[in-house]
Amino acid sequence: MKPKWLRAGLSMCFWITAGLGIGAGETRGTSVLGTPAAACVAPAERGDGLTVGTPAEMRFDASTLCALLSGVARGGDNIHSVLVLRHGRLVAELYLPGRDQTIWSLWKTHTGFGPDSLHDMRSTTKSVVALLYGILLARGDVPALDTSVASLYPGIAVPGRGEKAAIRIRDLMTMSAGLAWQEASPVRRLMGPSDELGLLWRTDPYGYVFSFRAESKPGTQFVYSGGATALIADIMTRSTGRDLIEIARSELFEPMVIDGWTWTRNLWGKPLAAAGLRLKPRDLARIGLMLLDRGRWQGRQLVPAAWISEATRPHISAGPDDAYGYQFWTRDVNWHGTRVHAAATVGNGGQTLVVVPSLDLAIVTTAGNYGTLEGLKRVRDLEQEIIETAL
Repeated sequence: MKPKWLRAGLSMCFWITAGLGIGAGETRGTSVLGTPAAACVAPAERGDGLTVGTPAEMRFDASTLCALLSGVARGGDNIHSVLVLRHGRLVAELYLPGRDQTIWSLWKTHTGFGPDSLHDMRSTTKSVVALLYGILLARGDVPALDTSVASLYPGIAVPGRGEKAAIRIRDLMTMSAGLAWQEASPVRRLMGPSDELGLLWRTDPYGYVFSFRAESKPGTQFVYSGGATALIADIMTRSTGRDLIEIARSELFEPMVIDGWTWTRNLWGKPLAAAGLRLKPRDLARIGLMLLDRGRWQGRQLVPAAWISEATRPHISAGPDDAYGYQFWTRDVNWHGTRVHAAATVGNGGQTLVVVPSLDLAIVTTAGNYGTLEGLKRVRDLEQEIIETAL
């Protein structure tokens, strides 16, 4: 194991060169369906809870969808996987080798990917954290959303504590705490290291996050912040006595029979709530189906339906075409001349899950374009093109 000072130095270099969020863990696997000819081959049944269907059965323009995926397979966009699901069935599944990079690496390495490969989820992790909070909130195991965050940390002194007392858990959920936090986001480029870097070696997220100056009224201005997610996770741990990994295991992953996942920890052993989750793309697809079924998985209500609705609806403007819910991005997408609502997880490099409830449609991508808005735009354009193939 690398000594802490070396790991800190490596992570600092990574942040400076990569920007736009954090993540962890190298991925190794086998590339399958990685040629243009194979891009249109039907997905395999793997006994993991995903049922396979054909594009035509699930009402897609099959030839156009095939052409899109074949183009991805031929292209040099460093996309590692694309999965398309509709009406509860997986209709397309593509994996490609590509360049990947971990939080501890200063360079990218060529990596193969397949259905059994774990992939960094980066900031898609944030949306999973929000789902966990919704589960615990329904049972009364965590504080209500309008609870003052500062009231939960009475023994920790922070500068300007009085003016920050109005910051609620709800404001953490919507990235609108009003603090002068600097971090790149899927809609904002930032040069140099982000304030999120400090979460790598701190044991007290409240003391760190609330040390930043208050600059706007809570709940009024969107400022992307991994620190907000870290505080949400810390509140869950302080309330339940369980760390984030144990909460995720018992409340979501075991009930969904998702196994093999990992969650990277910081230098002091705390799970990185903002970006540490690693999943198989098929498992992220299963979470997408659960969202489309309003929190149910195979007939069992795991996440309250009301929480799914609130988390995936717009609460605050996050850019010209984007809004933000509870740790989910929201936007309207085009569908044959009509604007329909979509919710999405977005992770640095191109790790996304998009659900379009009115079309009963979900799309998963993973990619290795860390630190670039261009890579996220390519994935977003691809998702829009796939949505247009739904009939």
